[in-house]
Amino acid sequence: MRRVSHLLMAIGMIGCAAHAQPGWFTVVGDPQDKVADTVQVDPARVAPAESAKEMNLRVNRATARFNWDGIAYRSYESRVVFDCQARRASYVAARFYIQPLWQGEAHHVADYTDAPKPVLFRDMKPNPTARIVRAACRPRAS
Repeated sequence: MRRVSHLLMAIGMIGCAAHAQPGWFTVVGDPQDKVADTVQVDPARVAPAESAKEMNLRVNRATARFNWDGIAYRSYESRVVFDCQARRASYVAARFYIQPLWQGEAHHVADYTDAPKPVLFRDMKPNPTARIVRAACRPRAS
């Protein structure tokens, strides 16, 4: 039961942020260009967790790709958890879209809570992973 409520909460957070267009900050790419590799974060929604920080992140890929489970996608919205001490980020939930720029209905929803997937962007130039982790983990003024 806890896992289901955790997934619903994560999906709800992703969905709410996706509709709040003004909150997205483009780290790499162009959110108007369907064939650009684009990464956006919602910095206003950085939430401190018990031992890590969380943020909504969304990605558009220039061409069709496959996720860790072999599911095809062009874009996705996700919930990311940051381990600031280890300087890394991991996906804990994601909604995948066949269409670019998060258009249409998500055709696959994934819960990675029990087995988080690393945020790496291995083939993206410039690679925004370290920049995103630094920004999310930066101490905030109270």
